[in-house]
Amino acid sequence: MNIIHTQSGDQSARVTAGLLLDALKAKPDLLMGLATGGSAEGVYKEMVSAHRAGQADFSQARTVNLDEYIGCDDEHSYRRFMEDHLFSHVNLPKENITIADRTADPDAEAARLRAFFAENRVDIQLLGLGPNGHVGFNEPADALCPDVHAETLTEATIAANARYFASPDDVPRRAVTMGMGDILKARRIVLIVTGPAKRAALAQLLAGDTVTTQNPGTFLLLHPDVTLVTDLT
Repeated sequence: MNIIHTQSGDQSARVTAGLLLDALKAKPDLLMGLATGGSAEGVYKEMVSAHRAGQADFSQARTVNLDEYIGCDDEHSYRRFMEDHLFSHVNLPKENITIADRTADPDAEAARLRAFFAENRVDIQLLGLGPNGHVGFNEPADALCPDVHAETLTEATIAANARYFASPDDVPRRAVTMGMGDILKARRIVLIVTGPAKRAALAQLLAGDTVTTQNPGTFLLLHPDVTLVTDLT
């Protein structure tokens, strides 16, 4: 694992965006696996700035999102997050965007996305790490599903995401997510981890001696090309 230490969350976002944009420049039809959340928001802000400055062209790029809530209203959906923070600000063709449909049958959506991954390999996957070690919505459990599936959120994840809603009761309880197997098939992974709440989960990953379903992030130890960008020491 390649580790890039930064001095702040903002610097982590700039460095992470730079890695994604360098990959895009090298391969204009890059298939990017995208994530959501506070850390990703800063990354997308940097990517949009680069595009506006004429330094990034998304016209041939393709994207697939890590996850999406089930039964969520449009305002709080991850598609809306992506539209607000990236998609509507760059020249990425709408037909090149793949993301689960929050209004569709979750099993049917999981099957559709499994078919997508059967035919496509992600070139570079952006990831964050949850305070409990979750990656996407692959939650700590006795067993993990390798492929795209519908997942029930843990109380810890609901609490972490409640800041985006009026009340914790409004946070959706289920989501469609890429499985850890899907994630590990990406050619390259960039993991951004910022904020003290992630320290314990990151420490177990950095220890490098345990791969456990109780901390899904540790499965990244099995991948040959992971870059970690973090302001945590």
